[in-house]
Amino acid sequence: MRMRKLGHGHSVMFFGPLDVDRRICNAARKSDGDTIHPSDILLWAMGETCVEIQNNAPYWAQQGRDHASRYRAWSEFCSDEITSEELATTWRRPDAKTLEELYAPSNRADQPILSIPAIDQRCRGLGVSSSANSNMNEEQEREIVHEIERETQVERPSPARAAEHQVSAYVRRFVHSGIVDPNSTSFILMFDSFCDTRAPTQEKNVWSRRAFATSDYCTVVQKRGGKGKRKTGADVGECLRPVNWILSSQSNGDPILVILSPFEVNELLPKIRSSGSVCLQPRMRPCDDLLLYTIPRARSDCIAPSSLVDQVNLFAGQLYLRDYDTYLRLCRFLCVYADDLADEGDLEDGSFQKSPLPFLKHVTNLRRRGMSFAPTHIGRILNGRLLKEEDFEDQLDTE
Repeated sequence: MRMRKLGHGHSVMFFGPLDVDRRICNAARKSDGDTIHPSDILLWAMGETCVEIQNNAPYWAQQGRDHASRYRAWSEFCSDEITSEELATTWRRPDAKTLEELYAPSNRADQPILSIPAIDQRCRGLGVSSSANSNMNEEQEREIVHEIERETQVERPSPARAAEHQVSAYVRRFVHSGIVDPNSTSFILMFDSFCDTRAPTQEKNVWSRRAFATSDYCTVVQKRGGKGKRKTGADVGECLRPVNWILSSQSNGDPILVILSPFEVNELLPKIRSSGSVCLQPRMRPCDDLLLYTIPRARSDCIAPSSLVDQVNLFAGQLYLRDYDTYLRLCRFLCVYADDLADEGDLEDGSFQKSPLPFLKHVTNLRRRGMSFAPTHIGRILNGRLLKEEDFEDQLDTE
C-alpha cells in the first residue's frame, strides 16, 4: 500500500544473506555474479511460497479430516445415535504413542481413511499425494542437543522484624565510671559475638579480653518464635552492623574498647561529652590510632595499644593494613609466616594452637557480603600469600 508510486519517486532495496542470494540465482537460472533483477526476487519468493504450501498441505488436510470426524460424532451424539463415552473416544487423541506405533513398518493402505471430496480435490490440485499420512509429525522428529540454560538467582535474606533498641544501665554506668561490670550481659567479648553455627571453630582464650561489643550493637533483628527473643547480627551475615563507634577507657590502667551501636551513641552523647572516664572515637580509615576525633578531647595517655587495635580491625573487616610493621605484628599474633619473622622462632605466648585463618575468612566474608577481597592485604594473608615492603609503598606516598 505504501508503494503506489514505486518507480515514480519511490524505490525499494533488497538485502539478503549469501545463501539466499544463491537460491535466487538458482531459481532465476543465473550464475553467481550476475545482476539480480527484482523480478528474480519475486520469482524466488513465489517458488518458496509454493514449496511451503506443498509441505504444509498434509497437515492442513489432516486437520480438516479430524474436524470432519469430530463434527460427525457430535451430530450423532446430538441425535442420540452414540453415547457420551463414544463421543469422548472420537474426540480424544492419545497423549503418547509406543515406539512400535511410531516406527514399526505398516501397510498404510490397510488403514481406514476418511474421504472428504473437497480436501482430496485440493490436495490433487497441489500435487500432494500423501495427504492421508497420519505419522507426519512423528517422522519429522529430530534428536537435538539441548542447551543448558543457567539463570542466576539472588538469595535474599528472609523477612525479619527489627529489634527494638535499648541502652543498658551497665553501658550508662560504663560511660560514667569507665569500668566494665564482669557480671553484666550487656558487654560481649568482641569475637564471641559471632555465634553463627556455620563459622569455623575458634580459640576464645587467645583473643583480647579487653575488647567488647554491646548487646545492642550485636542485636539487629528479632528471632522468630516470640516477642523478646532477639537474634544477634552475627547469626545472620546480612544483618551485621559496621564498626563505626568505639568507646575507650583507661580507668583500671589497662585500655578497654567497647563497640557501640549508632543508637547508643546518639542517646549517650551528652553524657560522653561530660565524662572524664571514657572517650568516643569514630573508626575511620586510615585513622587506626583512633585519635582523629575524640569526644571529649583525649588525654595524652589515652592511646589504645596497637595489638588491640589490630584485633578490632579484624573484627570490623578492614581489608588494608597501615604499614609493613602492622603486617609483621599481625602475622606474629596470628602465627602466620612472614619473611622477616623467619628467625624469631616461637611466637608470642598464648598464640593460637589451631590456625584462626578459616574463622577470620568467614568473618571477613560476612562483612564484605560475599564480595571478593582476595587482592587486598587481609585477603592475601588469609589465603597464605606473602606481602613485601613494596606492597605498602603506595600507602606511604598518599599519607
